[in-house]
Amino acid sequence: MISVVTGAAGGMGRIIVRELARRGDTVVAVTRSVAQFEHENVEVMTADLSSLDDVRRLAAQITARHGALHLLVNNAGAHFRDRVVNADGVEMHIAVNHLGGFALTNLLLPTLLAGAPARVVNVVSAAMTDTRQMKIGRHPRPVTLEPTPLTDLNGEAGFEPFTAYARAKLLTLMAGYRLAETTTGVTVNAVNPGVAGTKIVDDMMPAFMKPFGAMVKRSMLTPEQGADAILRVATDPDLEGVTGRYFDRETEARSPEISYDRALQEWVWTSSATITG
Repeated sequence: MISVVTGAAGGMGRIIVRELARRGDTVVAVTRSVAQFEHENVEVMTADLSSLDDVRRLAAQITARHGALHLLVNNAGAHFRDRVVNADGVEMHIAVNHLGGFALTNLLLPTLLAGAPARVVNVVSAAMTDTRQMKIGRHPRPVTLEPTPLTDLNGEAGFEPFTAYARAKLLTLMAGYRLAETTTGVTVNAVNPGVAGTKIVDDMMPAFMKPFGAMVKRSMLTPEQGADAILRVATDPDLEGVTGRYFDRETEARSPEISYDRALQEWVWTSSATITG
C-alpha cells in the first residue's frame, strides 16, 4: 500500500504517518521543510502547498516514483492572523487549506485510480458550523459562502481569520462531495477530527488567552485522539466503498446545510479548477 499524507510534520500528521507506516504502508510524508521520521518506509517530500507551482512539482515527484497510490490524506492546514495573498492573488487560508489539497488530489487522481480501490480523506473542521471562537449564547454562526471569484473570497472588508479558515475548509468539503459523485474506484470522504491541542490552536488562540494556553490545550483532545478519527476514515475496512460522507470524529454526521447546495458545489469545483488549471 502506498499512502500520501500532507501536513505530515504536524502534531496529528506525525501520528498518522507513524500508524500507516506501522501497518506496513510506504508513506509519502509531505512537509513544508525537511523533517525526520522514525520508520524506514517513510519517504519525505517537501512542498509549499500555498504555491500551485510547488504542488505541481510535488505531484510530478510522487507519480514519477509511484505508479499507483492507495490513500491520500489531505491533512495540511494553516491559520493566519492577518490577511495575506499568494502569488496567484488568493487569500492564504483558501490557498493552503483548500486549493493546495484540491490541486494535489486532481493531479494524483490517475495514480489513485491505478491503485483502486483507493481513498481520499479530507481533514476539515467543525468551525464550518460555528465561526464564533468564544461560544457565548446558544445560536451558532455557520460560515457563509457567496458565489464570487475565489480571489475575492475572504476579502479585506471585515476579514476575520477564524471565519476565513472555516470558509476554506467548507470549500474543501464541498469539492470533495462533487468529486465523490463523479469518481468510481476512489472514495472521497471528509472528517472533522475534533479540536486537538496542536500548534494550529496556538495560532488561533486570541491574545488574551495566550497566558492560559497550556491549560486550555490540556482540556482539548490529544493529537493522538484527533489522529485516530482520521485514521479510521482512512483505513477502516467497514468503510470500504463508502464515499461522499462527512464524519464528525468517528460518527457519520450531517455537514452544514449550505454544503449540500448542488449549484454551489459546482461553482466551488469550477472556480477551483479554473485557478489550479
